[in-house]
Formats: sequence, C-alpha cells, structure tokens
Amino acid sequence: MSKAKVPETGAGYLGETMVHRISRAMGVVENVVEAKAGWPPEITLKLPDGTFKKGKLSDFREPNSAERKKISPA
Repeated sequence: MSKAKVPETGAGYLGETMVHRISRAMGVVENVVEAKAGWPPEITLKLPDGTFKKGKLSDFREPNSAERKKISPA
C-alpha cells in the first residue's frame, strides 16, 4: 500500500524514489518544502553518489517500470 501524496502541497513525497526529468538522475526525496501562497512545492533529491538535485516538484517524476527494476532493494 502506498502513501497518500498531494502534488499541490508536496505532502507525502518524503522518502519516495523520483527521477529528474531533464538529467534522468534517480534518487530518494531527502527534503520537501511545502507549497505556500501560490509557490510550487520544492524537493531535494539525494542521488546515489551523495550529491543533491533541487527543484520544483514538476521537475521530477515517478520512475517507470523499467527504472523501478534497476533500483536495488535497500
């Protein structure tokens, strides 16, 4: 059973695996700044090499089935 995620506010995305749309870098959501006063939610994605990617929630997407198979169980 998955967590309830609210894209309008960014709630529920912490700890989820996401993919950066442009670079296709895959990582785990480390931090979420919830949306306030018309600003979109922002997330910080921690990549496997230890670096971070920051951006709006719309800059990221959920991994497809082929990408999910590449994820090693932790």
